[in-house]
Amino acid sequence: MRSPVFEDLLLLNTTSKSSVVTLKDDSPSAFYWLLNHIYADKSDIDSTDLALQVLSLADKYMVASAYDISIKFLQNVVKRNNVLKIYKYVVHLFPDNESLRNLCSRVFQENGNAVLMSPALLELTPEAMGQLLCEPLRVTSETVIFKALVKWGQAQLKLQRKPCTTSGLRLEVGQFLPLVRFFTMTSEEFVQSVVTSDVLTPEEVVFVLKSIANPEGDSSSSTSPSTNSVKINTNRESRGFISTKDVTRTCVCEGVSKLWLRDHVYHFQLVPSDNVVLLAFHVQLQGDSEEAQVDIRKEDPGSSVIASARSSSGYMSFKNPVHLREEVTYIVTIHVPNPQTALYGSKFSSQVFEADGFRFNITPGVFVRLLEFF
Repeated sequence: MRSPVFEDLLLLNTTSKSSVVTLKDDSPSAFYWLLNHIYADKSDIDSTDLALQVLSLADKYMVASAYDISIKFLQNVVKRNNVLKIYKYVVHLFPDNESLRNLCSRVFQENGNAVLMSPALLELTPEAMGQLLCEPLRVTSETVIFKALVKWGQAQLKLQRKPCTTSGLRLEVGQFLPLVRFFTMTSEEFVQSVVTSDVLTPEEVVFVLKSIANPEGDSSSSTSPSTNSVKINTNRESRGFISTKDVTRTCVCEGVSKLWLRDHVYHFQLVPSDNVVLLAFHVQLQGDSEEAQVDIRKEDPGSSVIASARSSSGYMSFKNPVHLREEVTYIVTIHVPNPQTALYGSKFSSQVFEADGFRFNITPGVFVRLLEFF
């Protein structure tokens, strides 16, 4: 009564004499949920993975009520750190599901940077990666897209147990290079992020640099001067955006008993609950110079500094946005060179601060007045 497919399989199909129907491709846990839904009206789903698996079975066996429950659950839980897991299902199993695709596209448009630094990106198939690069990704710079593509290519080589050579990486990502809008980069961005990767040939590098330096020049020929070159994207419409108040968020770190402290160096751990792009720290200083510097690195032993900022006012803005990953522990170090300068904070406290659904666990020292991120 719930599924015309089951009706045909179990009642109407008289060609099979076996009393056992083998469903090799179905997830056992999702099928168990589906049976509970059919016979006991089960309606609660507790994970994204289960929702996607149930959605697949509901579509396969035409159980409309289970399909609606799965879609509703996914609509409520999709966010920047799990959207690619859902997107992979959309590409391969539900290409015509407009509601799911639009749900994913909205997240891409609002959180492009955070989506592209998600570990789930490395698990995308080439087909899914190609479609993702055509989505409305809203990023701070086209370099974010290029770097994500390079990391994906390196992961593909590792998955295939191939050496990560320059030529191998080029073969892996070559089909997607025409989707990268190199002309929207500055010369500095292109040199630091693209040239150093050795993915483009010297001829392609010269071609792009000339076009960046002379945007009014003739770039109607979209192919670099070489028969082996990739087709260079001549689109100059930037996918980048300026960090304005309507897209940034502020987490105010209040509610902790603080004192004026006088040390040269302060350390604390910072753990975000989601992928975020950190823009600035604000600390409260008092003294002669009120000068300070902040360094961020991963907690991993031997990890290098991934971002630094310096200020004489306590507001330390990073030159390049800092990508922080969900549930990864970062060590933040604040240097105060002048011994007469005091910092307002709590040396041994720990606290979880929240803003717009994002949580920041700061421990064992709380020294920050606020965090700016998006």
